[in-house]
Amino acid sequence: MMLNIRKVASMLLFLSVHTKGSSGADSGAWQTPVAAVQPLVGPPFEGHSAQANPMRPKTKYSPFSLTFHRDSGNTRAEDYPGPLGRNIQVSSAANIAPLGLMWDDGRLTTGAVYNETTDCIVALDPETFDIKAKWTGPTDKGTQISAVFFAYSSFYQGRFVTAAVGPRIIEIERTDINNQTSLELVADRDLSDAIGNSTQIFNTGYDGDGNLWFTTGALGFPDEFGEPGDSSATSTSITIGYISPSGTIRKFELLHTAVENTIAISGSVVYVVTGPAGESDHVGAVGHLYALEACSEGNGIKILFKEEYDAGDSRKPGGTARGSGSSPGLLGDEYISITDNANGQINALFFKQAKNPSSGSNLVCKVPLFTANASSTDNAVGGYFNGETYSIIATNMYNGPEPISIWNASITADSPSQKVEIPAPGIARVDFDPRDGSCKTVWEVDVRATGIPILSTASGIVYQYAQDHEMALTGSYVWYLSAIDYRTGELLYRVRVGAGGLYNNNYSGLFLGPDGAIYAYVTGGVVKIYDGVV
Repeated sequence: MMLNIRKVASMLLFLSVHTKGSSGADSGAWQTPVAAVQPLVGPPFEGHSAQANPMRPKTKYSPFSLTFHRDSGNTRAEDYPGPLGRNIQVSSAANIAPLGLMWDDGRLTTGAVYNETTDCIVALDPETFDIKAKWTGPTDKGTQISAVFFAYSSFYQGRFVTAAVGPRIIEIERTDINNQTSLELVADRDLSDAIGNSTQIFNTGYDGDGNLWFTTGALGFPDEFGEPGDSSATSTSITIGYISPSGTIRKFELLHTAVENTIAISGSVVYVVTGPAGESDHVGAVGHLYALEACSEGNGIKILFKEEYDAGDSRKPGGTARGSGSSPGLLGDEYISITDNANGQINALFFKQAKNPSSGSNLVCKVPLFTANASSTDNAVGGYFNGETYSIIATNMYNGPEPISIWNASITADSPSQKVEIPAPGIARVDFDPRDGSCKTVWEVDVRATGIPILSTASGIVYQYAQDHEMALTGSYVWYLSAIDYRTGELLYRVRVGAGGLYNNNYSGLFLGPDGAIYAYVTGGVVKIYDGVV
């Protein structure tokens, strides 16, 4: 469904929006707001407030872990309520830029960039965002962390688990006793003897049997879209493996292959999307979706399935991934979805999840996304099961700008990269119906964004953060949060968050808190959007 709220006069309601440098109590990190380096132009609020329309809770996956994409299934969904557009408030904090907020039993932990320069793992006060504890490293072994890998980390059993620089994985344990919080290094793993000293760990995550899985590989960030043989991977081979609870390392290597997305985990099964690299990067290339499981035979890794997808001829304009741009999204307990990188127009692909080893294809449906010759995505599509059908929410990122450095954000505030030029909409809900095996685009909304949306099952709303397209054409970079009805695709409202480069979300995702607020990483810090007292 295509909507333009500027043209629906009966739905427009221009309300005051309170933009504050504090959160309710006028305290903590919110007292130092992100600077608006451009004038605040455009309407502060468009649309109308909404009623909560609760949905079936999201599927929970084992083992329980908190991740950048909210859980080990990469669902991009939360059972928390979201803002309904009632006396809506906007706050921001400039000193801390968190890359993935992880709430656990009232505690908030994250990897972040502090004061634009310092990579750190922090425990935050969930209300004031003051830092309760901070860990920066390096370790006694010289292991250093990098914010680049925080999007591929997890919070598991009270520990922040992340790749570090090189072939290393660290775990930082959080302890809260007598109103005192500490972050302590409990594991510093150097895998160089097993996978080589020149490799880079990328993904990490625990399965249900206590195995710590990892992949090597990383993204490059090209200036322009690629030619065949010009994959974005920084190496042309990858290693996939795990560390068993006893400390044994099991692994296998894939040549001419790249890993460019996060992994998904459900129980003992791990899903990894690979793309072409090296000799495999050519016209008409293919990539693969692997389902893997630990075993006691051979190299200790069982391939449950290896599904092929169309990787096309090259990266799309503005793209960073040579193959699929999406992390695998688990859909309930039965299906999984990714996008391909087909020439002209990418497709959403739906597969059966792996229950047992399979030699036949597990592909159950395929449907084109967005507009021909203007179709691409470079972020997670999530996954949701409403009891009957399975849904993903995809964002078109065709011709998006280059990612901006996550450090020294103030220097890039006026960079040309701040202009988000996406020529075609938008954000789309795509469903697979197992009753008849069909899949289709249910709705499509003209919100042009580079970030990753999030679904509130308690409110029935999909939220997306985006730059106003029309104002950007005139050089005004004004950022809005849009609220979209999950069921109908109606654009309920949008609220102005800020202006200028420091409010750029830089391909990051949105986060829902247990307080009912939306949080967004921006290059200048973090913003919070929430309903005020009516």
